[in-house]
Amino acid sequence: MFKPKPLLPILTACLMAAAVLTLPAAPAVASSIPDYPFVHVTGDTFRVELPDIAALDFQVVAANTDAAAARAVIDARMAEVRALLDKLSIDPEDMQVRELRQVVRKERAADGSPVYELSCDVKINLRNVANWPALAGGLLGKPNLDSFAADFDLSNMEQVNDEMVAAAIENARHRAEVMATASGRRLGPVMAATPDALRKLGTAMGLERDEFRAERKTGRRIGNQRAEDIDRETFLMVQSLKMRQAVDMVFRLENAAPARARPAKKP
Repeated sequence: MFKPKPLLPILTACLMAAAVLTLPAAPAVASSIPDYPFVHVTGDTFRVELPDIAALDFQVVAANTDAAAARAVIDARMAEVRALLDKLSIDPEDMQVRELRQVVRKERAADGSPVYELSCDVKINLRNVANWPALAGGLLGKPNLDSFAADFDLSNMEQVNDEMVAAAIENARHRAEVMATASGRRLGPVMAATPDALRKLGTAMGLERDEFRAERKTGRRIGNQRAEDIDRETFLMVQSLKMRQAVDMVFRLENAAPARARPAKKP
């Protein structure tokens, strides 16, 4: 026997289906491209400066079958480093010394005794770059000093960076104006701008100043050079800073202003 279905559930389902069909269709993926005419340009600037501050990183390393004897060598070398700082009137607070580390080398001594290697990382911040040749020259070549790294910098780097960003923006604006004019458009306002990190080109011999890194498994800090591999004459030279700053910018393009009608020539 046929039984009619209840009317209310059927009516509710029909109303829900109709509501879904009337919803506006949403885009599946949002577009990352602006919905207005634009031009994307990269501006940059290049600058060479003479540094006024520097930093020197190195390791003090000593090995002996007697750990106490190796420690005595470390202490003696650090005393020599402090004496050189005093001679050059460098504030002792400008020297950082990392904790002393002790490891046992895989290779044993000839008599089979274990060999203890002690080392510590040293970083000297030099506030007057005029002392660089005397400081670097006084330390490079000393026994037990190795893994050298040097970098030069500017005490007013923040100001220089700001000036270079402004110059890069002007360069980007000029390029954008050229492109807009060639396209028959007028350059509009800036819609987005992102500066790249300031790059120092070829100024660091080893670590950057901000990187007082831990050592690798091989026992040598990243980027540092063995003392015997360093050219002494080059190492003692104060390296000029070659810097590049780039910035990415997006400008809106406006319609070109209508050309003015030329006045009619008089008969």
